[in-house]
Amino acid sequence: MSEQVYAFRCKTCGRVSYPKHAICSACRGETFEPLEIEGEGAVLTYTDVYALAIDYETRYLRLAIVQLDSGLRVTGQLLDESPKAGKRVRTTIGVVREPAGVGRPIYGLQFVPV
Repeated sequence: MSEQVYAFRCKTCGRVSYPKHAICSACRGETFEPLEIEGEGAVLTYTDVYALAIDYETRYLRLAIVQLDSGLRVTGQLLDESPKAGKRVRTTIGVVREPAGVGRPIYGLQFVPV
């Protein structure tokens, strides 16, 4: 599993989407190029998820939708003990799950306060 998370830019019109779509919603293009998700942004909303799969070792996950300064909206794990809408965060990549018996951690998008 990759230790990187990508958005995808349509090669026809340049629209960036995350996650990847089979067809561009702007121009119906079908070819895309990966674009590394990075930078800072603001928390739009967040929630705590308590209904997790049995192999999670944590009691809950805090997820957020973040509007990056680039204009892209992304969802990921919010690593903040005192979250609030509008708070500035920075994107990172980290382990979001270590499934029992699989032996390989799963990496994903995470946000930390600036």
